[in-house]
Amino acid sequence: MQEPALSSSDDGSSLDEPNWVSWFCMLRNHEFFCEVDPAFVQDRFNLYGLKELVGPLYSEAMTMILGIAPTEKQLSDPSQRIHKVLDTARILYGLIHARYILTAQGLSDMKAKYRAHEFGACPRTLCEKQTVLPIGLSDSVSPSGENPLKLFCCRCQELYDHNVPGGNYIDGAFFGSTFPHLFLQTFRELRPPPPSCKYVPRVFGFKVYQAQQQQQQQLQLDEWPKRPKNEPVSDWDS
Repeated sequence: MQEPALSSSDDGSSLDEPNWVSWFCMLRNHEFFCEVDPAFVQDRFNLYGLKELVGPLYSEAMTMILGIAPTEKQLSDPSQRIHKVLDTARILYGLIHARYILTAQGLSDMKAKYRAHEFGACPRTLCEKQTVLPIGLSDSVSPSGENPLKLFCCRCQELYDHNVPGGNYIDGAFFGSTFPHLFLQTFRELRPPPPSCKYVPRVFGFKVYQAQQQQQQQLQLDEWPKRPKNEPVSDWDS
């Protein structure tokens, strides 16, 4: 006999509780997420291909996302089916979120977060607290946790680890590899000037001869992360 699905409204939920999306975005370490417009979530065109990626709990997860937040009673019992659906809903919402933030409305929502410095600042001293942007190295969810969310600094053009308090894992696919670059192409006025100075190492006040740095400048650095074999190539890649 098939086990009945549990919805977020079971076990004493009230109408005063927030919807699932708001609840999810308010969870600890989820401050980078924006609330996806329900109309976007319900448009089947925006969901193309996600059912195959998410698996058999897709329908229940979608119902949960469009419903209200789970109650403390539901979450306190690890034997309830809602925990399996919740894990699937988290992945489904993350993949929908990655698509949403590439739209005009999604970019606008992330712009508000960027201006509020919600993404944090670049740890590099010479970037002078430049606000960073979330990025994933892959657009595919990693079941083994090998695609953690990274931070991109548009001033020094470098990537940094996102050290989440408590070690909670956020998959980079929930933001994708395109977002920060499309963001800066869309809002060109937010592009910062390049660093105006560089750090010079010294010993007793004298500049250190940097033979190794000169050798690195002469070598062509490998592209990272590695380009998938089936990824299209543009004129800029030649």
